[in-house]
Amino acid sequence: MGLANTTLKLDTKGVPLFDPLTTRTVNADGASPVFIAGDTSNFIPLLHEAADEGRIAGGNAARLALGKPVNPGLRRAPIGMVFTDPQIGIGGGGFDSIRPGSFATGQVSFEEQGRSRILLRNKGLLNVYGDLATGRFLGAEMVAPGAEHLAHLLAWALQAGMTVARMLEMPFYHPVIEEGLRTALHDLDTKLSARLRAGRAAGGKAA
Repeated sequence: MGLANTTLKLDTKGVPLFDPLTTRTVNADGASPVFIAGDTSNFIPLLHEAADEGRIAGGNAARLALGKPVNPGLRRAPIGMVFTDPQIGIGGGGFDSIRPGSFATGQVSFEEQGRSRILLRNKGLLNVYGDLATGRFLGAEMVAPGAEHLAHLLAWALQAGMTVARMLEMPFYHPVIEEGLRTALHDLDTKLSARLRAGRAAGGKAA
């Protein structure tokens, strides 16, 4: 397309820089009248993300043409999966996206998980992450049976801004694979609670 001949600012791969919330690109003067979506941006190359970007870009281009300000659109919590056996799933940005030292990890193995054993699919591991300061759920990574369903469930919890304690208040049926998720969340909640108690004790001594 000859983007190098425009005033758009490009990254090292020649893709225009843009605001993911508005899909508006950037030029030498700041925000440009050009919007980008889908595979052209390669931001999150997934069909449902491209559909969201198309709606945001189209709506904002129309608003700009009418002389109205552009608006940020809804960007969903990241979710990704690989349909291997067992499946691989990620809810949120993953371990590498979280600031080191700011979170705790809860874990469960599916080797002894009841429903997984009954289905002869008892292989895999699930990690869930929680913020040490707020107890808020930060995301999860897994190689697990039914990871496509677990990743969806966890992405919903992440987008809703739920705490780990609140997630444990939700219903868990028996016997289902999701009981493994509850085990991981209990492990995480124990670590978060211990850190909170330690912080309170340290605060009391300082006082």
